[in-house]
Amino acid sequence: MTAAPDVIRPLDLKPMPYGRANARSIRNGIWEPLWAGRRGLVDVFDGEVGIRDELGDPLEGFEPLREAILDAVRAGELVLDGYLLPAPIQDTAGLDSVPGVESIPSATEMGRQFLLGGGGRERRAEIDADRSRRVAVGSTSPTAFVAVDLLWLDGEPLIDVPLGERKRLLEAALVEGEVVRRTVSVRGPVEAWYAQWRALGFREVAVKGANSRYTPGKPHPEWATALIPRR
Repeated sequence: MTAAPDVIRPLDLKPMPYGRANARSIRNGIWEPLWAGRRGLVDVFDGEVGIRDELGDPLEGFEPLREAILDAVRAGELVLDGYLLPAPIQDTAGLDSVPGVESIPSATEMGRQFLLGGGGRERRAEIDADRSRRVAVGSTSPTAFVAVDLLWLDGEPLIDVPLGERKRLLEAALVEGEVVRRTVSVRGPVEAWYAQWRALGFREVAVKGANSRYTPGKPHPEWATALIPRR
């Protein structure tokens, strides 16, 4: 007797961890600055906004952010993967698009600033970078949300849809506001972005295969992180 296929339920989804692959080995990569803050999922159903942590457990509070997310959503229901971080996210003038770099969505969205903490040998740098991403976010403090992925849209799971298409759907499903943003994502050559990202406080990048699927709660071989070179 053939077993019934697993039913995907939106509230069972969990963030997908990064794998241990060499970032340069990922083909057709989409590169993003790696945000600091608390990673989690945001779901919108029946006019209500839920926020869950990396384990899928619900978080209380964040009422102003919930209202902002509801205003930003252009879909009946969705699930977003992203990061909670202290607000405000300040725009930084003068960061225009880099010639020759394809961006998803717009390269001009890179005018974002927030603080990271934090050399030496590579291992030490990795440890410092990991610590710098652990930014405390209080449930009653001003909080922003940066969306990096779209996992569910209007009754349909998107985890088997290629990442590049999920990014395009995300752009249409979520408009940006003061405390709700979509991450900038670029295709190579990514080196043109390193200096600007470091200037904004980022110390790491995430690289994800454009055709990669989303495996909730399990690392994917085409998702990796890397330190931004100093030169």
